[in-house]
Amino acid sequence: MKRLLFFIGLLICAMNVNAFDAKELIKQGNDFYSKNEFEQASKKYQAVINSGYVSSELYYNLGNTFFKLHNIKSAILNYERAKLLNPGDKSIDFNLELSRSFAIDKIEPLPDLFFVSWYKWLRNRLSTNDWAILSVFSFFITLCSSLLYLLTYKIGLKKIGFWIGSVCLAISFISFVFGFQLQKMQSAQNTAIIFTPAVTLKSSPAESGTNLFILHEGTKVEILDNVGDWRFVSIADGNKGWVKIGDIVVI
Repeated sequence: MKRLLFFIGLLICAMNVNAFDAKELIKQGNDFYSKNEFEQASKKYQAVINSGYVSSELYYNLGNTFFKLHNIKSAILNYERAKLLNPGDKSIDFNLELSRSFAIDKIEPLPDLFFVSWYKWLRNRLSTNDWAILSVFSFFITLCSSLLYLLTYKIGLKKIGFWIGSVCLAISFISFVFGFQLQKMQSAQNTAIIFTPAVTLKSSPAESGTNLFILHEGTKVEILDNVGDWRFVSIADGNKGWVKIGDIVVI
């Protein structure tokens, strides 16, 4: 028992040390950034990420340093990673679109149906954690309203309990679905950024495949399939082709 408590104590201490180190590295990165020493700032932010700590703010800061260094592909990659964790952040959207304007490929995405666009817009208003909190809170209100409905004998209070409970239950369910979908998107790792200056997409997963079209660094692709070292990808306008895994970096 003493050994167990000892190891638990060591684990807690290690976690506290790691948290302290992460905060210190982020502070150092921020100091370097404020002094326009962007190369040093990027190293500090990357060191935090390599230690296992990630957040939308951290990826956003790293994207900013790469943008200042004119490393557009790395800026886009990190803004995309930040957006994945916090899809409703307008600052991330603005900087991501600004970075994309410097990329060579100008791809017009296929338009979504109006209700699909509305659904995505609503889902992306909050982060995964925010949807989870809203879902739990709404469910708690549902339980309280159910108790009000069951325990009171007044018709007016029963109606209030019923309608509040019904609305909050719907909000809880929708919030759970949105949060689950965002969490699934974060863990899917099915999107990537082209990191090779120029890459020719093939009709088959082989060098002998027919050349289809060329993409340049900074372009976002969706990974649909894989064969060995090849990935079958799609771009926003619907065109598809095979690319080597070494030419992309997964978001």
